[in-house]
Amino acid sequence: MKAWFEEHFQEDYLRIYDHRDEEKAASELSQIMSYLPLEAGMKAIDLCCGNGRHARWLARKGLHVTGVDLSPALLKKAIDLTSNLPVQYQRSDIRDVPLLSEYDVAFNLFTSFGYFTDDAENELVFTRATEALRSGGWFCFDYLNPSYVRNHLVPEDESVKDGLHITQKREMSPDFVYKKITIQENDMKREYQERVKLYEQPQLMEMLKRNQFDVLHVFGDYDASRYEKEESPRQIFICQKK
Repeated sequence: MKAWFEEHFQEDYLRIYDHRDEEKAASELSQIMSYLPLEAGMKAIDLCCGNGRHARWLARKGLHVTGVDLSPALLKKAIDLTSNLPVQYQRSDIRDVPLLSEYDVAFNLFTSFGYFTDDAENELVFTRATEALRSGGWFCFDYLNPSYVRNHLVPEDESVKDGLHITQKREMSPDFVYKKITIQENDMKREYQERVKLYEQPQLMEMLKRNQFDVLHVFGDYDASRYEKEESPRQIFICQKK
């Protein structure tokens, strides 16, 4: 039986979330990236790169980027959208990808974390990041804020897009946030599940420190605003490898 993320990140995902595009990537990264000493010619790795929108933004700044993801559909879309940019894509499971200390900066963006039930498996994202980086390299980690999600959870919504009738239902347990997506297209019905494990900041801090990272900044949103436990939508960490 496939894991939920293997089932979910396919063609329907690209159709539902096609608004997550180059413009959206720019709005998510432009402020945060000013806190990283990025220079043209640096080597970057985007762990769980999806359709490559963040990787392409970095490449347009002159970085040489490697994007790693498990989904063939998302990687195909990434390749289709990438031309004349210094980006290469690699299909790998984040738990198993072999990495050497050759990158100046690593990224794990837009809650590409917490997909596994086991803490040690989730922490492998940080382990792979530190393995990829040279000594003194930089890591940007972007994850949801559980308190904000609890306070602003929308239990259900419906929409129609590109011929799809989409229903999304959300619920939370103490440890996870769940989303069930039902798509009706003509007489065909398809269902997907999302499940993300919830981590509060002290636990994430401990994981990062175990993986040789000093946390230099924690922001609460893409505008680089200060993190506030109850009010901030995100937890965005700027770290440096020891």
